Amino acid sequence: STALLAGTYSSVWADGADYADGDVHTIGVVLYDPDSVEMEMFADYYRDYIQEGFPVKFIFSGKISDSEAEKAFIAEAMAEGAGGIISFAGYADGLQDVIKTCEEDEIYYALGSNTVSDENYDAIKDNPWYMGCVGPDLQTVYEAGCDMTEFFLDKGAKNIVIMSGGASAGNRLHQVRTWGMLNTLEEKAGLVLTEDAEKLSATDQVTELSDKDGNLHVTICPGYTEMGGAGLDNLSTAFAAGDCDTLMSAFHVSTYLNKISDKEKEQDSNIMVGAIDSFSEQNFQIFQVKDSFGNEPIDYVRGKYASMAGPAFAMIYNAITGNTDAVEENGEAVRLYQNLWTAKSEEEYIELYGYATGIYENAYSCDDLMQVIRQFNENANPQSFKELTEASDVESAKERIFQD
Repeated sequence: STALLAGTYSSVWADGADYADGDVHTIGVVLYDPDSVEMEMFADYYRDYIQEGFPVKFIFSGKISDSEAEKAFIAEAMAEGAGGIISFAGYADGLQDVIKTCEEDEIYYALGSNTVSDENYDAIKDNPWYMGCVGPDLQTVYEAGCDMTEFFLDKGAKNIVIMSGGASAGNRLHQVRTWGMLNTLEEKAGLVLTEDAEKLSATDQVTELSDKDGNLHVTICPGYTEMGGAGLDNLSTAFAAGDCDTLMSAFHVSTYLNKISDKEKEQDSNIMVGAIDSFSEQNFQIFQVKDSFGNEPIDYVRGKYASMAGPAFAMIYNAITGNTDAVEENGEAVRLYQNLWTAKSEEEYIELYGYATGIYENAYSCDDLMQVIRQFNENANPQSFKELTEASDVESAKERIFQD
């Protein structure tokens, strides 16, 4: 079923030769930061995999930090012939404005790995140029924080540092993950919270908390850890205060693994590390190295994976080939939800990483996506699209991969 992959046709398609209707379709992809590991992961899936399997060409944006920049990129992509946009930015405060621009320019738009508030959804769902969004919902994001915390509490975590990343700077995903961690520490381990967990998760100060007997210590370290973010200094402050046995991050850990390693050497004991991040190549590389205690540098990863971006592609591909009704029912934009994956060991990470990035076997293979694109399957319909999109968990992916 995967004969279409691994460049079988790419040389032909590169010449724009006859394939289906003979057209190569151009799609613009909005990246909030092309250097972010997660954005790189999605871009690689489109560039190295989807582009090899479909008559399509992607144009990727540079760094897009607000909706004005997003609108400027949409204009550039259109000038290069794009018929649709897949956005991994979709800034909530400017989304309605962006959709208005797409309507004026007559270009289709979908959110690649994101959710939309009820308020925004109600305002844009009937716009024929907005196809919808696909991604983990906030409940899933919140539970990611809860589950990781339970995992480490079961392993005896007592001195915990929480890296809350952009939670204090308005990054809702980081904040909701941190909120889940704090609530779970309160419920399951008796942590005394100085204010409500939702509010505390957004603190911009290094904040020390404990249970009433002083057996559990938790330090919240806010701030990003790259480009002069306060996170690294805050982590140094937390580490200087005493021993640490567990570090839980609401984002990646790659930019401060050396700090963790130095702390382990200094206290002469291992630190368990967990990240709500993504099944990226960077984390794959991290797993190849052992720390000074012979352990993997990361003990737990929960996150998005490369081919989660497949359904958003199918959505836009249907739209630009004149088949919006293969995705939408009654002309209403879709809101579909996907699961995050979890690895609790190096072996598990490597296995799942393979499913997410494999050329021959993939969680969302070209073959899977063709089933929900009307140009390749005349029976493609909103129900089959929804079913495929929401079957994003590991078991469903394995079922698709091994069904041959």
